[in-house]
Amino acid sequence: MMNSTKYAILVPWIETDAGDALFLEVRSQHVKQPGEVCFPGGRAEPGESVIDAAVRETCEELGIERDSIEVISELESLTMGDGRSVHPVTARLNIRDLDSLKLSENEVAEVFLLPAIWLEGNQFVHYDLAATPDEELPEKLCAYLANYGEYRKTGKTDYLEYEGHGIWGLTARIIMGTVPVRDD
Repeated sequence: MMNSTKYAILVPWIETDAGDALFLEVRSQHVKQPGEVCFPGGRAEPGESVIDAAVRETCEELGIERDSIEVISELESLTMGDGRSVHPVTARLNIRDLDSLKLSENEVAEVFLLPAIWLEGNQFVHYDLAATPDEELPEKLCAYLANYGEYRKTGKTDYLEYEGHGIWGLTARIIMGTVPVRDD
C-alpha cells in the first residue's frame, strides 16, 4: 500500500569544541516508538516544502527560532516499508547551550550530541531481523522492536549504541549515508 504523505526530518549538525556532532532526540513516552532515538521532524502540511516542514517541526520540537537553523541541503528521499516518503534535510544548528532549549514534552524526552569523530571510529552492526534470534540482538534493540507487533521479525536493520542510546532503523540509515565511517 502506497502512502502519499510526505515526512520531513532535519539532520542537524552542531559545531562543538571537539568538532562536529549530530544533534539527536529521544522520543517521549507520548508518541509512537517511545524512547527511540530520532532526528527532529514530522509530516509536511499540504503545500509545504519538505525543507519548510523540517525546519518548522524542528522549531516546534526544540523551542528554537527559525534563525537558529541554517539549511545545507535536501538529501535523497527514503521510502519506508509502509510507503511513507521520508525527506532528510541537512542543516547547521546555531545553539550555544543545549540546556536552554524548550523541548516539546509531548514529543521529546531528551536530546544529545553524537560526535562525528566518535562515529568515524565505530561501526553499525547489521542484523537480519527475520533470521536473528532475540537472544542474539542487543537488549535495547529488542525493547524497541517490542513496539512493532507483526513487523517485529521482518527486514534488516543496522544498530549502534552511544552512551546508552540505541540508534537503529531509519535514523541509522540516514547517519550511515551522511557520516563517513571507517571501512575495515
